[in-house]
Amino acid sequence: MEDILKDLAQAKPPTPEVDSERLERDLARIVTLPREKPARKLFVRRFAPLVVIGAVIVLAVVLLPAPPQPVQPAAPPKWWHALTRQSQIMIVGDPADPYAVHLDSKTDRWLAANQQVTVIQKEGDVTPFSLDRGNEWEAAGKPETVPQVGGTHSVRIGPMKPAVQKTAVSGFQMSLHSQARFDSLESLPADPQELKKALETIVGKDTYRIGSLAMELISSNVRADQRRAAFELIKTLDGARFLGDVTVHVERAGIGVAIAAPPTFQFSDVETQLVISKETGLPISKRDVITTSQFGLPAQMPISEEEYLLLEEVAFEPIVPQDVPVNGEVESPIIER
Repeated sequence: MEDILKDLAQAKPPTPEVDSERLERDLARIVTLPREKPARKLFVRRFAPLVVIGAVIVLAVVLLPAPPQPVQPAAPPKWWHALTRQSQIMIVGDPADPYAVHLDSKTDRWLAANQQVTVIQKEGDVTPFSLDRGNEWEAAGKPETVPQVGGTHSVRIGPMKPAVQKTAVSGFQMSLHSQARFDSLESLPADPQELKKALETIVGKDTYRIGSLAMELISSNVRADQRRAAFELIKTLDGARFLGDVTVHVERAGIGVAIAAPPTFQFSDVETQLVISKETGLPISKRDVITTSQFGLPAQMPISEEEYLLLEEVAFEPIVPQDVPVNGEVESPIIER
């Protein structure tokens, strides 16, 4: 065994000679080779520009002013729309042998807090008729205009021309006939006596004017309890008569009340009657009737009437005839002689 180990030791190759020049060349080559970069540094170096761009975009979005909110269109004004039919009897011709004319038309009325639009004389017509089944108008040659009896004007026979009136107003007007205006109809009392006091501040203590104003209130855009208070107020006025159940124009039924009215230039012994719906309290008819026979007309004959065909609150704009100028000349059937 020892002999084998000696042989192996003697068999070890000789130590190689060191080549200094080669070592220097290899070292120089290793130093000049590019070094590999760590993966983390490569990631940062590669994606850093994208991160910066993203940050700039985020800042721009945050710092930009908020886009303006779209302007909400103003809510359309609410209108109180009333469609009514007006009729009137007028005595005309020779005072010794008079006859009558019947004036009939419709009125479309829209009332708002700051505007009023009215279409008058819609489908209007003036027709003559005899008081005693005669033919006075034909006998007179069918004149186009006839004089009033007891008046200073004449009446034009035939169709009326419609007219459109638009005005800017302030406050709520109860009707076309009443000039009283309120900042708010909502504030009017719903108690009959308190309501009477409120109306007295406008028209004084005149019974007929208070009753007329209460009737106009009933046809206005008010609450149901205010309408009931107005009707009860009329019933308590001096000389008022409760008519009970009343039927007008055959098919329209309600309850009525009447108050004495001042005489007209042609008729005396007049009273104003108001008929309202039992269910809604809205008016059906307001008319002036004669309580005694005059000019051959029987007692309780209506000499003027306003029939309420439609009362409603609407949000659409008033509908007016397109071929009629707004605030143009009104051709009334009542003209100067």
